[in-house]
Amino acid sequence: MNLRTKRLALALGASLLAAPAFAHVTLDQAELPADSFLRIAIRVPHGCDGAATTGIRVQIPPELRGVKPMPLAGWTLTTVAAAGAAAPAGHDATAPVKEVSWQGGNLPDAYYQEFILRIQTPKEPGATLYFGIVQDCEGGKVTRWIERPSQPGERLRAPAYPVRIVPKP
Repeated sequence: MNLRTKRLALALGASLLAAPAFAHVTLDQAELPADSFLRIAIRVPHGCDGAATTGIRVQIPPELRGVKPMPLAGWTLTTVAAAGAAAPAGHDATAPVKEVSWQGGNLPDAYYQEFILRIQTPKEPGATLYFGIVQDCEGGKVTRWIERPSQPGERLRAPAYPVRIVPKP
């Protein structure tokens, strides 16, 4: 193997190690335009090692405003207000939401579901926001996709889902 091939192999290996791990529970978008009202979906493609999904808890980045979840038949929907804020309610609810939870449903491992939120993004582009997601499954199995990197390119075992805020088109 010549020097150029060795360098290429090392660079490729380093880039693979630096690539972020992606959670099995994801969002349908990796980039969101700044200062926009949007619909986003939390995608649950399967259960936990064969067990059905019975709950999803989504940690909402504090930079998001106007968070409004969509009910899903057969699931109990709850929101948790940010510390010191009143619980969101009504058409013009603006209280900051720190967590949205859909519980008590039954999503067999062989099926797929999306859990929907309406949000308003930050006014300025440039930030990367992290959605921590906890997946509860039958038999007490829990998968926590909540780790946030402490430095760019850090490889995580169970990463929170990153979303970049980009300029509005």
